[in-house]
Amino acid sequence: MIDWIKLLKTHWRIVGGVSAVTIILITGWALSQLKQPQPANTDNLLARSISATSTGATSQPQPSGDRPSTSTQPSNATPSSAHPAGDSSPGYVDIKGAVNKPGLYQVTASMRVADVIQLAQGMQPQADVRQVNLAAKVTDQQVIYVPVKGEQAPVVAPPVGPSTAPTGGTPTSDHAATDKVNLNTADVAALQKLSGIGQKKAEKIIDYRQQHGNFKTIDDLKNVSGFGEKTVAKYKDQLTV
Repeated sequence: MIDWIKLLKTHWRIVGGVSAVTIILITGWALSQLKQPQPANTDNLLARSISATSTGATSQPQPSGDRPSTSTQPSNATPSSAHPAGDSSPGYVDIKGAVNKPGLYQVTASMRVADVIQLAQGMQPQADVRQVNLAAKVTDQQVIYVPVKGEQAPVVAPPVGPSTAPTGGTPTSDHAATDKVNLNTADVAALQKLSGIGQKKAEKIIDYRQQHGNFKTIDDLKNVSGFGEKTVAKYKDQLTV
């Protein structure tokens, strides 16, 4: 008769041994896997490398030579205040009387009364040009008065400054400085300051000057109608050219 008890014991011993061997093999394999170094994930490493490179490139400071300048170029709209070499700073004169546009005008030291009259759009038809010295130089703060025909030009106070220019209604600088009247620059009002010379004689002197040019000597005054040798001799100490 088969001994089932012994057979069962033998069976379980075999099963137990196989199980033990299997467990040992599995445990050994697992331990060996844990001890081996894990291969690097090349895809992840490559992605991280590309990302780091891109970030570094965008955050890298721009070289100063290529960096756009934030400074603004100064504008040239501001009008230049420089004046040509040798020319003084501008001044202002007030022109009144028989001109088309009387008022205040900016002038330079090289300008003459004729230039200012041109700025004022010229004289009116009734203006008496014989009482205005068009060749006189202008100065800052000067008043120029253009009288009408038949009007006596008023005496205008000269501008405050080192010198004054003779114009209509303004005493001549020669007369103020030396008490002599300059035949080449004096206007009607200045000539009438001479004793015995009225408006008509003064106008004759200016007419002669405009037709023949400046007087070269005081004796040239004899060429003007109404001025004889004795008359000219009388004024020699009061005149200059």
